[in-house]
Amino acid sequence: MTERNFAVGDLVAYGTNGICTIEKIDMMSLVSDMPEMMYYVLKPENSDSSTVYIPLNNEKLVSMMRRVMTKKEIENMILDSKGKEIAWNSDRRFRTEEFHEILAAGVQQKMILMIDCIQKRKKSLIDSGKKLPATDSNILKQAEKLVNEEFSHVLGIQPRDVGRYIRSLREDDYQW
Repeated sequence: MTERNFAVGDLVAYGTNGICTIEKIDMMSLVSDMPEMMYYVLKPENSDSSTVYIPLNNEKLVSMMRRVMTKKEIENMILDSKGKEIAWNSDRRFRTEEFHEILAAGVQQKMILMIDCIQKRKKSLIDSGKKLPATDSNILKQAEKLVNEEFSHVLGIQPRDVGRYIRSLREDDYQW
């Protein structure tokens, strides 16, 4: 098992849950007839009621936890994304699977590129009098929410200003 060195009070990003605080690391049993094991207990920043339990011995779930990026890491990621893109795949099933994998991995360069890809497709469809399919629209909303949440938290800006911030660093036609 990979040692992540997370501690109580750390801010982490966890998949599609966004930014979470590690409330405790504790031995517990979530099912009555199962033995106790160690869990990370996460409290999502954007939820008053939900709690996320991550068993320390589940490498796949623990690998979805990562420290919240620093301002420098965000800037470097955005600058490194300049000139890169994800091509629109016309096979809806393949595209949806690819986009869900990107979402599950959390905020990273691929998510920034995915948002740009979907936004460009959306603009193209609108220009021809059509609408973006609901599946793609929902993925776009979820990706923008995750990026906005983490970037606005780290950068100290409003979520609505994140797209403008990305465009200003990339100095290109990034669609947000």
